[in-house]
Amino acid sequence: MTDNQKKPTQKELAIDVVPGTTPEFLLHKLHSFESRLAEFITNFSGSMPFVYFHIVWFVAWMLANQGLLPNFHPFDPYPYGLLTMIVSLEAIFLSTFIMISQNRQALLETYRELEEEQEAEEQEDEVEDIQKDLDDIKNAINFIQQKVASVEKVQGVNGGPPHKV
Repeated sequence: MTDNQKKPTQKELAIDVVPGTTPEFLLHKLHSFESRLAEFITNFSGSMPFVYFHIVWFVAWMLANQGLLPNFHPFDPYPYGLLTMIVSLEAIFLSTFIMISQNRQALLETYRELEEEQEAEEQEDEVEDIQKDLDDIKNAINFIQQKVASVEKVQGVNGGPPHKV
């Protein structure tokens, strides 16, 4: 790594971002199918419909496996080992989707930071261009003032402005 390359931060390493990454690349990662799917699942799992779904599911599971639903043969007797395994797997996947969503948020922050850096660089370049233009104008004014002074000096030596005849 050379002196002018910065070392990646932990956040950048966690979301697969390396120095020199373009905002366009980050935008592509933000809008990938996997990223959008993880965001959708995370948003749904953090909502009340998700809670209501689980309440209905657990109550139906318990009623079915206690033999309280007509025409339904219990398949997972108390202490509901299959339900426990399914819920554990669901927890594993949900925690993974939440971490993916957090990485997506970090990616979004990095994208915004890169956009701000680019904008700041563009503004700095614009200010430098304006400063150069101002310096050019100042030099032109000084040149004109020198010419005017030399003309006035010549006119003063010849006794003033030429007379019309």
